[in-house]
Amino acid sequence: MRNNDVLGIIFGNSHAERIQSLTSHRTMASVPFGGKYRLVDFNLSNMSNCGITDVGIIVDKNFFSLMDHVGSGKSWDLSRKNGGVHLLPPFIQSGEASGDTVIEKLYSIRRFLNDATEEYVLLADCDLVANVNYSDMIQQHIDKNADFTVLYINGLNSESRRDAVTFITDTDERITEFLVEPRAKAECNIAAGAILTSRSLLLEIVQECVNTNKLNYVRNIFQKDVNKYRFYGYKHEGYYSLISSIEEYFEANMDLLSRENRKELFNVHRPIYTKVRDDMPSRYGLGSSVKNSLVAQGCVIEGEVENSIISKGVRIGKGSKVKNCIVMQDTKIGENANLSYVICDKDVVIKDGRALCGYNSFPIYIPSEKVL
Repeated sequence: MRNNDVLGIIFGNSHAERIQSLTSHRTMASVPFGGKYRLVDFNLSNMSNCGITDVGIIVDKNFFSLMDHVGSGKSWDLSRKNGGVHLLPPFIQSGEASGDTVIEKLYSIRRFLNDATEEYVLLADCDLVANVNYSDMIQQHIDKNADFTVLYINGLNSESRRDAVTFITDTDERITEFLVEPRAKAECNIAAGAILTSRSLLLEIVQECVNTNKLNYVRNIFQKDVNKYRFYGYKHEGYYSLISSIEEYFEANMDLLSRENRKELFNVHRPIYTKVRDDMPSRYGLGSSVKNSLVAQGCVIEGEVENSIISKGVRIGKGSKVKNCIVMQDTKIGENANLSYVICDKDVVIKDGRALCGYNSFPIYIPSEKVL
């Protein structure tokens, strides 16, 4: 089967409530990551790398930065005459209510789904940071004649992921039972926010759920009809991070300081693409020091940086110490400042001599455009 017979759908605001400080003015999809990426880059790249050429991104609010980042989709080879990337705000008709559930969001774009020509649909959230081989997942779906294939990872469920979906599989990866909001903190198969199914079946189920006002697809379809449909799991091997809290966001960024994690995430055979901002190389002043950090282009570093992620256009003044921090685009840190376990959003100004210290399990967050 050609992978361009698969339509990609990305939920741009999925689980945004988990990191409200970062998503109060942007979508989950456009949350910065790793100094030069956005969270949406991973699923856009994963889909593009497996040959998917038609992708829709469902959004409902605060999507200006996402529009600016994605643009025509050229960075992901999705600027096309046929197909390409589409931003899909809710298409609400008179008398309809705008809902927050997956079913309601899919129902609001039913015209887009009806007009598509692809046989299959790959639905994906934006909270997974991983380099997923969707080609293998699609092939497994076909080989097993599955109705649904659910991407999963095996690990400990986080306490911050209270709405997690876990499941049990047999030796053939067929799912025999779904568990919603599991209380036990134990190793399990955790659904990782990507589901493959046929477009016709998806439209049928969405219409049925809306007609019967059963809008929780996990409880009303997955759990109830686990024996009616052929559910299979596809296990992701390799590095992953599920962003369920500000602490997990911080930890996922810090994971990039490991060479092994970077090698797994930024696979040379399946690259992760992003919008390129042309800028000069970063400059390092006399007496500056940078250790175990990722520094994007366009920065001016005159102080000390250690174990940190520094985004494009950041300036760090003389005598300043930045340790275990995430500093986002165009932030300016004055002279003799001291930052430890701090997340600075875009365009923050830290004045001379300021000292801010958080902890690895409780980093301090500074909103964008704040002056301290």
